Amino acid sequence: MPDWPGWAVAVGALLGLNVLLQVPALLFGTLPWPLGSSYLVDPLRLHHLLSLDLLGLACVLALIPYTAGWSPVRALVAASIPFLLCYGVYDAAVQGMLHRSPIVYADAPHLLGAGYLLLNLQMPLWHVLGLVLALGVLALLGWTLPGLIRYLHVHLRRPPLHRSVLGVSSVILVLVLWAAVTDRGVERETYQSACFSAAECMVRNAKASIELSRDLARSSTPADSTYRTYRALRWDRPPSLYVVVLESYGSVLTAPSHRASYEDLVGPVSDSLAASGWHTATAHSRAPVSGGLSWLSVATTLLGTPIEHQPSFDMLRPTLPRYPHLVRTLQQQGYTTATLQPPVRKRAGLSVQNLYGFDRTFYFRDLNYRGPDYGWGIVPDQYSLAVAHNQFVEQTARPFFLFFEAVSSHAPWTDPPPPLVDDPLLLGNRSPEGRHETGRSPSADDAASLRGRPPVEQLLRQIEYDWRVLADYLQAEAPSNSLVVVMGDHQPPGIDNSGSATPIHTLSRDASLVRRFEDYGFSEGLQPPAVTDTLHHAGLYSMLTRVLTAHSGTRVDSLSALPPYHPNGVEHTALLPTP
Repeated sequence: MPDWPGWAVAVGALLGLNVLLQVPALLFGTLPWPLGSSYLVDPLRLHHLLSLDLLGLACVLALIPYTAGWSPVRALVAASIPFLLCYGVYDAAVQGMLHRSPIVYADAPHLLGAGYLLLNLQMPLWHVLGLVLALGVLALLGWTLPGLIRYLHVHLRRPPLHRSVLGVSSVILVLVLWAAVTDRGVERETYQSACFSAAECMVRNAKASIELSRDLARSSTPADSTYRTYRALRWDRPPSLYVVVLESYGSVLTAPSHRASYEDLVGPVSDSLAASGWHTATAHSRAPVSGGLSWLSVATTLLGTPIEHQPSFDMLRPTLPRYPHLVRTLQQQGYTTATLQPPVRKRAGLSVQNLYGFDRTFYFRDLNYRGPDYGWGIVPDQYSLAVAHNQFVEQTARPFFLFFEAVSSHAPWTDPPPPLVDDPLLLGNRSPEGRHETGRSPSADDAASLRGRPPVEQLLRQIEYDWRVLADYLQAEAPSNSLVVVMGDHQPPGIDNSGSATPIHTLSRDASLVRRFEDYGFSEGLQPPAVTDTLHHAGLYSMLTRVLTAHSGTRVDSLSALPPYHPNGVEHTALLPTP
């Protein structure tokens, strides 16, 4: 007679392990949710509901005879399940946050950095509890799995479970092969082609890692760069340049589902700037990353080459002082340069370096901020910009270049933005005395209300703050002969999106200067056009150089005589120093 209680417990244990292996996909949103009826009956979607890897391990136990004592087969199965769970967390985390398939060669450098990030973030209590819970689950698995696998091995060798598992596996194998042949174009919620099992994901991950490693090896051949020819340019009375990078300012905010909210945000800003003589134009620019890794986006913009992965940046980093990047080109044209990066400070695992050779740096320590902490960036963007203006813009002969990484919109967005004040420098004092606010200050009611809203609405509130900061500054403080470029670094993390594009805007009181960007896909105003991939961050360097050359008063008779435009940037080899 079949051992029905044992049979039921074994089936329940397999189903429980299957659910456990699906938890990472559920937590990070890479499993389609809610699971509609089509996913429950469509064999091509079985990989979303069933761990084929676990089914394969069950088949191994069903086929291998049971032996008492220690068994290498059971040890392999017991070790495989925690490994599959950890790999699932890694796979889902990369896809859910960075919106790309994981590549272990590119992701490995971030593992140590992720640990330091947890230390530096001063994690909220619920994050700490979640981490403790995850470690507890792993510890519990390590303690219970050997006995559970022994129990499963015994019952998977007995009929009817033995025949049932092998029969079900045969049917599923046929369905998977059918799906593999007929429907390999299926995409996950993260816009990557779906793997049917963790094993397949690992194989593809290994292949991608090998290919990336080979690509970098091929990039070691010295070659000349178009950017080196910029040294021969001579600009006459060029405008001062601001490049403002807004954290998490992605084109998902301008998608049809959010466009009305976005228009309500930028509409008053656009009207206010227009009334004070500022002209604007807008496009979309594709960032090299999505959901994080801002420094790679910054490097791509300043170097004019796509840098999508940390190994690429690590290869280029030692020779940055010799690269003809945007900062150096502007310095050769007589610009005094400065970078404003408020969160840059010495922290565990992080050092402070002026990688791009700016003439002046404004990092956390330079800002002398002693006010209350606001979000991840600590320092309000209004205060940071005021310090840089007083100590750099007002003290520097024209032209100048100010590169500003705004951080008030950095995740998490659950807390209200800082207050807007008449004298931003007063924000740096611990005491609130003397602050005259032009907007509402954060309150407990604001915080509670904001935490209950969807992430997009939370982020839009932070972006609205930064736009109001910029509009107030441009109207009151920015020199009249200025060109301002405002762009996002990447799409926001944790929000579903369909690409890596970010809005990019050009602003100036000189209408003719703004109109020059129309040749590159910009349209008038602050409203992004419908097309979302007109530009690339890597092409901004050559585009700016070309526009400023045409506008600077040099003798250029035609567009063909201008420096070449590289819309996708140049290859890595074209940046390496020549012999």
